Amino acid sequence: MKRVINRFGKLITASFIVIGIGIIVFILSLPLYIYWNIDTDILGAFIILIGLVIYIIGLIRRKKLGGVKLALLATLASVLSIPILGLIGSLIYYLITGKPL
Repeated sequence: MKRVINRFGKLITASFIVIGIGIIVFILSLPLYIYWNIDTDILGAFIILIGLVIYIIGLIRRKKLGGVKLALLATLASVLSIPILGLIGSLIYYLITGKPL
């Protein structure tokens, strides 16, 4: 694991792990829904998006980009973060009111 962290960096390695967890949660959505009526496909997609945002942030920090490439990657990371903010908002609403949004 130390070799992977030295080669790719901490953020990129963490993003690989988060994306892997998201893929597993997404794939397990069918058996979980059939046997226990738990729907995890949207949760898996959000976890994959979080992993992609972490990966983009890791690329920006590791490569020391500037100019147009930095602006494009920062824009991509912020656009991918929009659904995550909606999920956080609906979670806060659910915790306050007890009703789903």
